[in-house]
Amino acid sequence: MKRMSSLAMSSLGCLCLLAMSACGNASDAAGKYEGKTVCIDQNTTATVISDILKGIDDQLETQKDAGLNVVTENPNGDTAAEQTIAQKFINDGCDVVVPIGTAASQLMSTVIKDIPIVFAASSTPVEAKLVDSMQNPGKNVTGVADILDPAPDIDAMRKIMPEVGTVGLVWKLGDPAGEAQTKKAMKHLDSLGIEYVPASITTGSEIVQATKSLVGRADAIEIPGDNATMSAIGGLMQTADDANLPVFGGTSMVVEEGGVLSTTFDYKDVGAEVAKLAVKVVDGADPAETAVVVPEASGYDLNITKLEKLGLDIPSDIKESAITTY
Repeated sequence: MKRMSSLAMSSLGCLCLLAMSACGNASDAAGKYEGKTVCIDQNTTATVISDILKGIDDQLETQKDAGLNVVTENPNGDTAAEQTIAQKFINDGCDVVVPIGTAASQLMSTVIKDIPIVFAASSTPVEAKLVDSMQNPGKNVTGVADILDPAPDIDAMRKIMPEVGTVGLVWKLGDPAGEAQTKKAMKHLDSLGIEYVPASITTGSEIVQATKSLVGRADAIEIPGDNATMSAIGGLMQTADDANLPVFGGTSMVVEEGGVLSTTFDYKDVGAEVAKLAVKVVDGADPAETAVVVPEASGYDLNITKLEKLGLDIPSDIKESAITTY
């Protein structure tokens, strides 16, 4: 057998060291998030929430492969159940808590003080006192804000229905997102000289009666947007359809259920941004110094079938801005 040259031996040694290093790095990466848990409070069941959860889940694939545990709880809109979930998250030692929606985020931030919170889809994080400011949250809370001004919905309504004189507003009374967005809608309607009729609810079960109260009093309905209203949208749409009342605003779920138009986000993208921020916090970022993320609105969701059924024409600029059509 020939002796291996010293150069060959040296090269072989280097290769072995490189292989061992690569294996070590792979092993480290595989276990980077071992023992870490992201705990999600989905608040209730709604299409938009399902999209957020899908976006989070897809974005966290790599981290889950590296050992990250993701736990999701659904209190189904029950505040007492949500309180119990908050305590469970504390007892279980969650590393990051992700509440979906403003109301859930408020409850979690009230109960949980020593665990970082990354909220998902709060349209009013400052008004709801989740954060001190968008750039410097100042607490154990940061997140992704789905801030959609209701003004574009109302402007589009006016283009589609130039003679609109009175708009019905449906929202959950006391909900921070619903209240803040409704005030914006009222202010914009006032600026246009359009009257409005409030039809607030306290629970989703009241939405049919609230919608019936607008029949004969409003030319169209605007939904400024909150989870309680969104989760009961089926009852609102059925009542509005029976009265041939066009419904604007809310989220893509409203348009999918038969609404006419809504300015929209892709909520899977919102979920992905939430996941990125949660990982950043798990990796050591301080929520108090981590700016709230505001994704770009995508455009309009547009229900062409419903517009045609109602005998309403679609302006070309609105049609060209449609992201999703039904």
